[in-house]
Amino acid sequence: MKTKLSAIALALSLGVATTLSASAQEGRTLAELSFDSVDEHEKGYLHLGDMERVRSDIFTSMDADESNGLELSEFINWGYGFENIAEDENKLLAYRTALKVVYTFWDRNGDGKITPSEHRRAVNNDFFRADLNNNAILEKEEFLGGFSILVAVRAALKPE
Repeated sequence: MKTKLSAIALALSLGVATTLSASAQEGRTLAELSFDSVDEHEKGYLHLGDMERVRSDIFTSMDADESNGLELSEFINWGYGFENIAEDENKLLAYRTALKVVYTFWDRNGDGKITPSEHRRAVNNDFFRADLNNNAILEKEEFLGGFSILVAVRAALKPE
């Protein structure tokens, strides 16, 4: 389960490392493996049901205190897989700030906790934003290209 959740963690942060020099190929390879782990039936695409299964597992793994809500510290400390890259690039503060920005957007009512429904809504919104051809499925390239957490972290790590 822990290994699968690590792959899923990469699935949400997919591709961020593809924009970084030394980590580029490794980041892309890990992101592709993440896609493959989410695509359990080897369909070559993901649908909302796949994403909900993954989202639910991720939420559970992030909720360290089992309060059924994600506090900022749980969200930031979860281990998206790119903190070491941020440290290597001397951009740890920018990385953490990017996560705080995403957290603030996802905490729709501003109460300091992301509920399961807020988390579901955020992941669903990201799914539809990433679905560039509007066919209600994500092919691998769409999956690798765009969730809000990925966009924010990519901007923090390589803002050019």
